[in-house]
Amino acid sequence: MKPVQLSDREWRRIVALPSVRKRLRFVANQIATRTRANLSSAGSAATVTVEEGIRPKGRAYARVVHDDPFGEYGTEDVPRHRALGRAVGSK
Repeated sequence: MKPVQLSDREWRRIVALPSVRKRLRFVANQIATRTRANLSSAGSAATVTVEEGIRPKGRAYARVVHDDPFGEYGTEDVPRHRALGRAVGSK
């Protein structure tokens, strides 16, 4: 079977569909929930949010962010907890 070839215009239209954006938001919300649980167990009071939008070339995205600046990777004084990294890796 020959692979389907999409034009750039078709690809941009597909990746910006509401159903694609809905799925991205769904997955990001699952990751955000696991991140909140990981932060809570690490004793952090960080806020977790989901940002979504469309990139300049038309591709949709959903991004999970938190405001714990040092806990993800740690410092000399702050232990590393990798709340977001572990949330992405676990399903």
